[in-house]
Formats: sequence, C-alpha cells, structure tokens
Amino acid sequence: MKKVKVGVLGAFRGKSMIDYCSRADNVELVAICDKYEPALQKVNDELKMDTITYYKSFDEFIQHDMNAVVLANYANEHAP
Repeated sequence: MKKVKVGVLGAFRGKSMIDYCSRADNVELVAICDKYEPALQKVNDELKMDTITYYKSFDEFIQHDMNAVVLANYANEHAP
C-alpha cells in the first residue's frame, strides 16, 4: 500500500498528529509548518528525521508535495 504524504500546520498544537504520523505504517510525515521557529526546532530535535521539511511560511509549506494537510492551528486562522 502507498503511504499518504501528510503535512502538519502547527508544531505545538499538532504534536499528537506529528507523533502519530512519524510512527504510522500508512503515513509519511513530509512537512511541518509553524511561524514560531523554536517550536519547529523542538520538533526537529525530537524527531531527528531528515525526510521532513520544516517551514515558517505557510505559502511555501502548502506548495510541498503532499496528499493531506492537518490544520492544527487556532480555529479562527483556518479560513484565511
């Protein structure tokens, strides 16, 4: 079975999804985006996976080759 390429927006609020995706057999975590750089660095330090691309810019993140995006930011930020 082909893995679903997933990106997560929100390194802090998305931590549970990041953890799941980094361990699941049917998912490949390919990108994480957060405007708060220390949150990205913390996740990078914990995962130590060079297959994940980290973004501070949503516009760059959304261009990444992925099949699904998890919005783990504040609900009032979803539509914009």
